[in-house]
Amino acid sequence: MRRKLSLSEILYVGEIRTLATTVCTIRGEVDEELLAAAFAAKVAEHRSLRSRVTRDGDEVFLELLDEDELPRLEVRPAGPTDLTDQLNRPLPAGGPLVRATLFRGDGESTFVLGIDHVICDGHSATVLCNEIWSAYSGIQDGSYEAPRSAAESWPVAVDDLLARHSDEDLAAYVKDRTERTSAHPLAVLPFTAEESSQDGPLMDVRRIRLTREQTSALVAFAKSAGVSVHGLVGAALLTAVRDGYGPGYGSDHRLSFVSPVDLRARLTPALGRDVLIPAASWYLDVVDVPAGGDLIELGRRITGQLRDAIERGEPARELQALPRLLANPSVLTASLVMPNVGAVAGPPAPRGLEITDMRKFAISSKWVPEAGAGALVASPMTVYGRLSIEMPYSAKCFTPARMDEIHDHVLATLLSFVERAPVSAA
Repeated sequence: MRRKLSLSEILYVGEIRTLATTVCTIRGEVDEELLAAAFAAKVAEHRSLRSRVTRDGDEVFLELLDEDELPRLEVRPAGPTDLTDQLNRPLPAGGPLVRATLFRGDGESTFVLGIDHVICDGHSATVLCNEIWSAYSGIQDGSYEAPRSAAESWPVAVDDLLARHSDEDLAAYVKDRTERTSAHPLAVLPFTAEESSQDGPLMDVRRIRLTREQTSALVAFAKSAGVSVHGLVGAALLTAVRDGYGPGYGSDHRLSFVSPVDLRARLTPALGRDVLIPAASWYLDVVDVPAGGDLIELGRRITGQLRDAIERGEPARELQALPRLLANPSVLTASLVMPNVGAVAGPPAPRGLEITDMRKFAISSKWVPEAGAGALVASPMTVYGRLSIEMPYSAKCFTPARMDEIHDHVLATLLSFVERAPVSAA
């Protein structure tokens, strides 16, 4: 049996996968057998986790793995480069679409769950991670019950669930998108890496993380200024891109800001976040970010334009217009890609354990160094009361020094907002 992939799913197919990565830090002694059983239970429950990607001519399919090929928990001793090493281990072509690894340490361990974006998005990847820890608890106390009917078919692609737009409507949408992106030169971060400097890992991630107190103050400032935290973070990142572009960024330049949009709640009936499919589209905005501009107003612009675009149904049109948009890749040029994850509940901690941190980001080596410039990718999320921003990147494109500059720029901007928080927020 097999299921043909939709166009939006095929976008994630390649020799090296794009992984939705979730990382949990666990304090206490993790029972390897319980965690392995919990992971196996979820694999048994989701047909997509028991699948591989195959090609038949020009078409691409999901196809079931053989029993001896099913993914199983990997357990390794903890080390200083665990996460970086894992990010540089692509899933094997033709193999499982998920990998779960426990890096066991002395009193503190790290669990890394990587899921191929062909079968998930950020929401469903988070739910799966939480479900694994819930199953661990259930098996631990004897209350776990496998679903009465594990999925006997693959989930339907989101492309097939959207209300169809007419050809005339899509043509008008593509015309507007083309005009929006061609009216001004779009500034994209120049790649700074040189081949001689690429002796280390190819894929890495930079993280900005505020304290609970700083996060609370940032939220208070956002409320007092009438702007969302998402807007403030987007404004800080856009100014980092502008400054990283260098002196060539002039008054005629604009930045393109891509916001992934969850479509699950916009389907009829709505689709649960536990369904393992990529159910996201995106909205591309073109914004002016002059030096010395009002960052609060920029933040309002970011969230306001995104909200209005969603209400107009533009993300659904974006997905249905893909064949036309892909014919002109310049309309997809992104200066910044930033999902709106928001506040996320951390996984439920089993008895005897404490999950102290969770990280989420998409990692991909589908970078094109020969392009000479590319998007900054940033995933902000608040978990356990702390805002963090994950910025995965390719060392073929950006040097650690460039990512440090962006890190320091964004952190300084956010802390400047924190300092302006109402006194009652302290």
